Formats: sequence, structure tokens, C-alpha cells
Amino acid sequence: MDTPTAGVLLREVARLHAHSQREQVACCNGTTSTQCLILTEVGRNSPLTLADLGRRTSLDKGWLSRAVETLVQEGLLTKALGDADRRTIRIALSPAGQMRSQQLNETLNAHAERVMARIPPAEREQVAHTLAQLYQALQAEAAATAGIPSGEEEHR
Repeated sequence: MDTPTAGVLLREVARLHAHSQREQVACCNGTTSTQCLILTEVGRNSPLTLADLGRRTSLDKGWLSRAVETLVQEGLLTKALGDADRRTIRIALSPAGQMRSQQLNETLNAHAERVMARIPPAEREQVAHTLAQLYQALQAEAAATAGIPSGEEEHR
């Protein structure tokens, strides 16, 4: 059996991680993976314009608008007109949204810790270092190809 290439491994790791994260999110008050993505992204970078949120999540504009509206109706997000440009809508977490975002982050972080605990203790530091390098490489690639900002403000 051939050893998988780094590209194959990266895609498989991303696929397995996304699947297992979706499973974790489904257990958190019935939050969908799309809602989780929106709530955690707004929680990291609040407030955001709808356009910025679309760039950060790579969700279709129509799909994103409907998902945001559902979260507004559920009392998890707020919408307000922009200060400088009244045509701009700014999205932020409501107090209930802050609580849900915190719950989601705790659930997802606990899942990540369980996964890391499966790695032999002597190798965890190196894996964490490699993940940090991969994170930086992905941020640089995203910034270069999609105009997504890179930097420390993204990493929380």
C-alpha cells in the first residue's frame, strides 16, 4: 500500500475533522453546522457586515441571508444599519447569541482536545507546532486567493 501524499492526507484530515465537528455541533441545542459557522465567526469578529461574513464563511449570499435572518428571529443575532453607510447592515451576537457561541466553542474545543489526547503525549507538542504552521500557511493562502484577512485577530 502506498503512503498517501501530504495533499491527500490534508484533504482527508479536513474531511474527517469537518464531519466530526458537525456531529458535535448537532448535539449543541440543535444548532446546524451553518448556524455554528455563522455564530462562531460573528463571535470572533463582531460586528461584521453581511458581505464580510459572506467572505469569511464562503457561503452563498442568498443562503447566508436566510441563515442570518433565522438566527435574528431566534434572538441569537442582531442586525443594525452601518454608521458610515446606512445601506450597510452590521451583524452582531445578541446576549443569547454570545451564550450559544460560547457553548459551541466549548463543545468544539473539548472535541479537539479529545482528538489531541489520542496522539501519544511525547508527540503532542510537535503536532501542535505543525498545526500552527499549517494554520499560518492556510491563512496566507486564503489571503492570497480570496482576499480573506490573515493575522492574529483571526486566531482565537
